[in-house]
Amino acid sequence: MAHWFHRNVLKATTSQKFELKVTNPTNAIRKLCSDLKLSRSRLLDLIRNANNTNDTVESAFLSYLSLLYGFLWEVKTSEEQVQHVGRPNPSKLRNVLVFKWTHTLLGGSTFSSIDSVYEAANMSVNIGLWFMKHAAMIAAKDDITMNEAKEVHHMLRRAAGIFTFVQTEFLPQLASPPPLASDLDPRVLNAYVNQCTAEAQEVTVARAVELKHNSSLISALANETSKLFLDAANTLRPFKPEISAQWIKYLELKAAFYQSYAYNYCGEKLLAADKCGEAIRAMQESESCLQRAKALCQEYGRTHGPASRVKPDHHTVFKRLAPAVKLTLDKCNRENSLIYHHTVPEEVPLLDTKATYGLVSPIDFQMPSPNSIWNFDMYRVLTSVMTAKIEKEQTLPPIKEEVIHHSSKEPKNASGCMLQ
Repeated sequence: MAHWFHRNVLKATTSQKFELKVTNPTNAIRKLCSDLKLSRSRLLDLIRNANNTNDTVESAFLSYLSLLYGFLWEVKTSEEQVQHVGRPNPSKLRNVLVFKWTHTLLGGSTFSSIDSVYEAANMSVNIGLWFMKHAAMIAAKDDITMNEAKEVHHMLRRAAGIFTFVQTEFLPQLASPPPLASDLDPRVLNAYVNQCTAEAQEVTVARAVELKHNSSLISALANETSKLFLDAANTLRPFKPEISAQWIKYLELKAAFYQSYAYNYCGEKLLAADKCGEAIRAMQESESCLQRAKALCQEYGRTHGPASRVKPDHHTVFKRLAPAVKLTLDKCNRENSLIYHHTVPEEVPLLDTKATYGLVSPIDFQMPSPNSIWNFDMYRVLTSVMTAKIEKEQTLPPIKEEVIHHSSKEPKNASGCMLQ
């Protein structure tokens, strides 16, 4: 949709050797360790660039998880594997390797865990972040087609699905609770799910505006989008302001912006229904929300944080709402003075609380099957491997990500969003 997205940095990690102390290792075990090392390294390299295709990144991600499978879940004989129903039992190999990861809100210091589920969860969060960045890359193009807009929508729903999977499948399996305010903190994951869902709905709102859907539907969609952004902000409030303020400001300004959007179309609906006094009050509220959004934009620009800074109020979709609100409010005042002579109520009109169409849900993510290299005999041999020991924590530099091009062209459509 619009290309003013807040994108947190990718998580950093140390290189992983996958060295297993096995007496007389077989060629298959050597190949497993080599493939794991290469697969992990390739995946981390691919996600540095948001311009890579989602098929390439997803294929590399699933490949890595399938190789890691035996360190996460128990590998049974072929007959037992076919008969098993439900979630597999935890692997006896879960605690043989140490994994080090940084966390978005906690700076460059690593947090280590002797737990392969910790590795799978953190890598999955990085993939979710990549899908968000990939969506932003597409949305920032000079001329975005409708198919590309659909891909933005799809990528954000995919990201939400991955974050949800981490919440429901990996978090309950962790050997020890994740650090507070880490990327595996349930509140942080919930913020990501709500943010991705809200940003996907931005595309829906823009599409509804372009197709001139009725004002009631657009108002309801914008209201639902605003609430999702606000819910995401609220889940982050318990954290220290110095680590969460930038992200919260972004979510708050988006919530205020879409609240203004919702009241703008609510005002149009009320005017069409000859409720001019209520329409004026709705438009006044739209103007008030927009002023709050502009103030939050300024605060966001001054707030330090892990994401690169953007200037949302400089983007076309933002600049076009102000004159639209003024135009409708002027029209309401003019009609009221000439025709209706309604009293403007003090109470703000209620917004529609549920949109009938266009609401977004995450796309479910499924854990892949074990790589064909895994079998019961290999798993049984590896269960004799000694548990690794955590070494001293490190401070890692930020990931060097490839720069994303941002369009400076003015869209020639009704919403001001980069959808054509």
